[in-house]
Amino acid sequence: MPNEPQSETNAGTNGVVPASNLAELEIEDRSQRIELGLLRVVPMTVTVEIGRTSMTLGEILDDLKVGSSIRLDRHSGDPAEVYVNGALFALAEVVVVNDRIGAKIVQMAEPAGPVRPAGLR
Repeated sequence: MPNEPQSETNAGTNGVVPASNLAELEIEDRSQRIELGLLRVVPMTVTVEIGRTSMTLGEILDDLKVGSSIRLDRHSGDPAEVYVNGALFALAEVVVVNDRIGAKIVQMAEPAGPVRPAGLR
């Protein structure tokens, strides 16, 4: 997909979601709606995970070198997971845009119960 249009990513925004994509925050106990205002500029860490594996320290020291392949827990074509500040946010397809790797959101995560950071599965 090297010839996909630039619009697949927000090039030059360093992963910042455009303000137009954020909804208003509703405060139920006061029955008021407020704008997110200053919260729109709070930096968030966005991570796209294509897979995981476990290795022993010996395997890492003995087997990993230039040219080594690491087998992950997912198959080719499986969606990547998109985390925002450690919480699952969406599933994405790995894409190439202007010779850069990117992620195209294909499904939003369902809000369910307490937030679980990526490292605590």
